[in-house]
Amino acid sequence: MTSFPLRGMLVGSACALGFFHLPGTLRPAHAQQAEEHHGPTAEQRAEIQRAVHEAIQQDIRKVAQYKLPKDFFARMLPLIRQVRRANITPPTQTTNMTLATTIRRTQAMPQLQAILQEHGMSAEDFVMSLTTFEMTNAMIQAPPQKTKDTPKLDKDNVRLIQSHQALAQALVHDMDSESEHLQ
Repeated sequence: MTSFPLRGMLVGSACALGFFHLPGTLRPAHAQQAEEHHGPTAEQRAEIQRAVHEAIQQDIRKVAQYKLPKDFFARMLPLIRQVRRANITPPTQTTNMTLATTIRRTQAMPQLQAILQEHGMSAEDFVMSLTTFEMTNAMIQAPPQKTKDTPKLDKDNVRLIQSHQALAQALVHDMDSESEHLQ
């Protein structure tokens, strides 16, 4: 488990409306009907799932093709170490969060924004770079079975990570919330 869990590419969440009912009061027919059907219908849930799947695929393709800068490790290692020393935990990307939401949540953290600006990096660059690094590194370490949904990784990113394995491992270590000592 990392303190920078920018993984999982899902979107959207549904919420149900609650109704307050006092016994013996009259309620309109639509209120009674709404009480019986909380949340989305099966058809609406299926549509939400389709939208979630498409959004996931778009985010994965975007991350797979995002270009890491050639100086990625030189920029990211000191930045991550400074974030850790400041005891800042970037937004956790959940299964209900798109990259865009993670970027907005990162932008909403003034302490993190100050560090990112100090390192000449935007919230979008930060989220996209780390997500791209994590996905590419994971697929290098344990190549997935190829399917129609398997993303095509940027070849320059693959070469960058493969040619700097010690730096990649250092970054993974520094991102790990379980590691107690930063090198």
